[in-house]
Amino acid sequence: MNKQLDNWYDQHERLRLFYKELLEENEVAQITVTNCSDDSREITLWGTNKCAPIANPLNGFEEILKEADLVLATSEVVYNPVNDLFYVLSSRDDSLIIVNDQAVVLQTISLRINELTLVNPNNIVVNTNPNSIEYGYVGITGIREKEFFTVDLNFNISRRITLANDPIDLVYNPIDDAYFITESVRDSVTKITAFDNTVIDYLTIAGVKTLGVNTDNGDLYIHNISNNNVDVYNSNGVRKGWIERATANENKVSFYYHTINQKMYIAYDSLNSLVVVNTTTLATEKILNTALEPIDIEFNPLNNLIYVASQDEQKFTRIDADLEVVDHIPLVSFDRSFAISSKNGTIALNNATLRKLFVYTRNSKLLVKVSDDYQQIREDFKYNPMLISHVKVVASTSARINTLQIIESSISGKQTCESISLRSYQSPQGFGNVSEVFEMEGYIIDGRVCWRFTIHPNQQVTFLIYYQQLEMYNFLPEKARISTGVQMSNGIPEAWK
Repeated sequence: MNKQLDNWYDQHERLRLFYKELLEENEVAQITVTNCSDDSREITLWGTNKCAPIANPLNGFEEILKEADLVLATSEVVYNPVNDLFYVLSSRDDSLIIVNDQAVVLQTISLRINELTLVNPNNIVVNTNPNSIEYGYVGITGIREKEFFTVDLNFNISRRITLANDPIDLVYNPIDDAYFITESVRDSVTKITAFDNTVIDYLTIAGVKTLGVNTDNGDLYIHNISNNNVDVYNSNGVRKGWIERATANENKVSFYYHTINQKMYIAYDSLNSLVVVNTTTLATEKILNTALEPIDIEFNPLNNLIYVASQDEQKFTRIDADLEVVDHIPLVSFDRSFAISSKNGTIALNNATLRKLFVYTRNSKLLVKVSDDYQQIREDFKYNPMLISHVKVVASTSARINTLQIIESSISGKQTCESISLRSYQSPQGFGNVSEVFEMEGYIIDGRVCWRFTIHPNQQVTFLIYYQQLEMYNFLPEKARISTGVQMSNGIPEAWK
C-alpha cells in the first residue's frame, strides 16, 4: 500500500514539475468546444486558409411543443400581431380564449349579452390597419343571433350589429377599413365599416360562400358554390373577372394573400391542390399538389414559407417563394384552423376534439459553440504559427475523444493526414476524462493545418495548448525587415537555435 502511495506521489510530482517548466517557457491557449445537440458532431479546428467551418451544420433548430387546455371544444384560432396573442373561439360555451405563445391561457371572455342569449360564434378576423380606430380589434360573427360584433384590446365587446341572415364567412379589408360578411338565404355580401359603423348591402350573388381579400388593393375574392368559380370584385363592387375551376364538387376553399410576392393562394380541399393566382391578370400561375384536403393557409415569416394544413393527412405542405413544394411535414393533431405568429413563427393549432390548442415553436439553436476568442487566436496563428510543446485534452463526460486527425494541405491542394490516438494518453487526474498528449510536441498550427475529431452528444471538450509562437518577420533578412518598416526584431531568438 505504501509503495502504491509513493508511486502516486511521484507521478503527480513529476507532472507538477513538468507543468511548471511548461508555463515558464511557453504561452497557453485554451480552446473549449461544446456540443449543444443530442447527436455526435464532427469538429474541425484551425484550417484558416480554407475557411474550414467548425461544424457542418453549425446551426440547427430546437422544436418545442406546448399544450393549452381549453376545457371546451373550440373552432377558430387567429393571431393578433398588435398584442402578440392568439385568440381562440369556443362555439360550445360562446367564449373567446386568449392564449400567449407559451400556451398559457391569459383570459376567457364570455361573448353573451346574458346567460339566456346564445351566440354560437363561427368566424373571427383581426383588424390589421394601423390607421383604423379599431386597429388590433377582432371582428366576430355569431350564428345563433345572426350578429357581428367586435372585441377591443382590453377584451371588451365594443359593438354589436344584427345581421339579416346567418353569417357564413368573414374577412377584414384594410383598404376599405371594413368587414365583409357572406350571408346565407339572401346570397349576399354585407359590408360593415370600422370608422363609422355603417352597414352596406355590398353585393347580391347566388351561391356566395367563403371570402378572400387582396390587402394591397382591396379586391374581394368570393367563392361561388353555384359553379365553384372564384369571382373577383374591386372595392367599388365592380366585377373584375373570375378564376375558373372545372369541378362539380362543392369545395371548402381557403384564401391567403401573400403581400411579399403579391399573389393569391387558393386551396381547394376536394381537389387536394393549391392554386397560385396572379392578382393583376387573375391568371393561374401554378397549381401545386398538397396533402389531402387542404383546409387552411398561413405564412411563416421565420422561414418565408407558405404553410398549407391538411385535415385528412394531418400534414403541412410547405411552399417556398419560387412556388415549389419544399416538403410535407407531420403536424400535431389538428381540426380546421391554425395561426402563425408574425413575431417569432410560433404556430398555434386548434383541436376541438381534444379541447386543446397546441403551440409549436421551432427556435434557431447553435449546435456547436466554441470559445469566444477562438476566431482571434485562429487568425493570429495563420500569420504567426504556433510551435506546440504540449497538449492537454479535458472532456466533460466519460465518453472519450478517441482520435485526433491532423490534416495538412499543401499549396497545390494535396492533403496529408496523421491520426493521434488520444485514448493512449488517458490520465486519471482527479477521476476526470483527461488526455496528456505528449506526442504533439513539435507540431505546428498555421493556416494550412486542421484538427478534426468527433465530439459526443452534449459534451464539452477543452484543449490546453502550450506553445511558442513563431513571429514570421523574425525570419526575414535584416534589409527586408527595414524595407517593410519592421525594425523591432533582432532575428531568431537565441533560445530557439
